[in-house]
Amino acid sequence: MRKLALISLVLLAVLGMPQEWVSRSFGPISWQQPSDWQETPPLAFNSTGVFKGMGDGQTLNQGVGVFFIYDTGVEVALVYGLSQDASLVDQGETEWKGFKGRYYKFEGNDLSFNVQTFPLGMRDLAFWSFVVGEPADEDLKTLEKILSSIDLNDRFRFSRWSSQDGTLEIYQNGNHIEGTFGEKTLEGIVIENSIFGWWKKSDSTGNMGPSQFWDGAFNGKFVEGKLQLLFSNLEDPFHSLEGTTVTFENVSGKFESSAAEEVFVTESLLCRSVYENAPFATDTAFTLFDERIVMWSTTKPFENSHIFKWEWYDPDGNLRENVYYIVATTIETGYDYYDSVWGWMTTDRFREDAFGDWKVVVYADGKKLDESSFTLVREPKMKTIETETFKLNVPAYTYYQLSEGIHYFIFDIADLIFAEAHYETEPLNGEVYRTSNYEVNFVETSMPDYQTGQNFTYWVFQFPEKNGQYLYMSFYAPEEDFKRLEGLFEKILNSVELK
Repeated sequence: MRKLALISLVLLAVLGMPQEWVSRSFGPISWQQPSDWQETPPLAFNSTGVFKGMGDGQTLNQGVGVFFIYDTGVEVALVYGLSQDASLVDQGETEWKGFKGRYYKFEGNDLSFNVQTFPLGMRDLAFWSFVVGEPADEDLKTLEKILSSIDLNDRFRFSRWSSQDGTLEIYQNGNHIEGTFGEKTLEGIVIENSIFGWWKKSDSTGNMGPSQFWDGAFNGKFVEGKLQLLFSNLEDPFHSLEGTTVTFENVSGKFESSAAEEVFVTESLLCRSVYENAPFATDTAFTLFDERIVMWSTTKPFENSHIFKWEWYDPDGNLRENVYYIVATTIETGYDYYDSVWGWMTTDRFREDAFGDWKVVVYADGKKLDESSFTLVREPKMKTIETETFKLNVPAYTYYQLSEGIHYFIFDIADLIFAEAHYETEPLNGEVYRTSNYEVNFVETSMPDYQTGQNFTYWVFQFPEKNGQYLYMSFYAPEEDFKRLEGLFEKILNSVELK
């Protein structure tokens, strides 16, 4: 049956019958391609994969045509992992919307390869597609025809702007923008005809803004086809800035203004981490045993990108820290809308002057949304958990769960910090450790997390035998957190009482 299908395709080509073209789409792009081209995988971007045959036992054979388009510096590692009998043949350079790119042909038997593309952005764009069989020169023209049919949906726009100081390239997804201007990288949002965000030099590690990644802020306006941007070394793009203003003229593409969308907070809670968009271990009192203090706010649904800021004020009323975050547009994340946001401050830099009452304020696009308060104390409030065979004290926020004879005490769900207790009949061969109530056996070791590879330290304690069984208790935490938590773990351990 497959041979008959191939013969039919050859006869159609010989007779000069027109090739049937069909529409395809992926994410924000759509294009046209021959109906007999392999559909899986389709032309795509922002994906990684190992591509072989269309089904079990099949391979891609001689002459698989592939097309890539990219900007400066992105060609590296686009294709790798070629099978032993395969080769990559450069077919020449082409261009799409001002982006230079190349297209290639794969040759070889039992062909398999990896394709690495990059997130869709101004300087990192890649498209690919291929045809199974024996591509002739006509197939290379087909690839170019596919390229000419590519279109972006209305949310996605590219534009170029010129000034005396150089060219600005902007990639716009809804009201979220990314761009490059000389040695600067830009990211921000558009509100009506105004633009706000941060900039960074290409060789800099940054020291401000979201994740301390940026070198400064910018803001500007689109007026009568021109764009004016003011670049500043300050951090907040919504404050009055002092710096250098650059005026740009439009060269190509179109900028789309974005209507303002207001964000409304309906509730704010303070917690230690967030799990599946919900706050975990909520509280109004925190200690230095807590790695972070999180302000989590539920909101009325919103769809656009927004710049959020959290201001943290210490007991003396001093602004101790600003935390920024840009919420990505929903089309990039797969969410239809957002209904919660959160930001946090770590406690690793706190000193004696940090104990007392704190305040945190959250803003969206420079407008205050809500505020909360909490107290930083020296020792956590404890609660007693009692089972049929033992009891112990743990921090009051601890989540407790019994599962198949194992008692779990979860302190931080984001970093997998927890303790567990269970019974075994075999004794532990370890060192002697003395608690307030018992002499126990003790082992300290480490292990990597099977998903992240991050190393975890854990303590295992064996309590005295009773009725032929030993109570085992273990404490788990990432290596970098364990030292901070040792005092808390020892406090819990000294509270254990056997019944």
